[in-house]
Amino acid sequence: MKTYMVMFTESTTKEQMENYKHRVQESGGSIKYEYDIIKGMAVNMPDDYVQSFASDPIVSTMEADGIATTQN
Repeated sequence: MKTYMVMFTESTTKEQMENYKHRVQESGGSIKYEYDIIKGMAVNMPDDYVQSFASDPIVSTMEADGIATTQN
């Protein structure tokens, strides 16, 4: 199971984010980390569910977790 960074749209409500978390857990995934400053979270999710969760209208971006660099 991979970890994904999920960022929500600005208009996403706390209730919608809670619902999203619940659906991730019902699908066999888990919440790894929730961000307080931005509307987002890190989730562990089975590969079979990634596409459907990424296409949710409240999701602005969803990417596999990895190392980010600012210089070559």
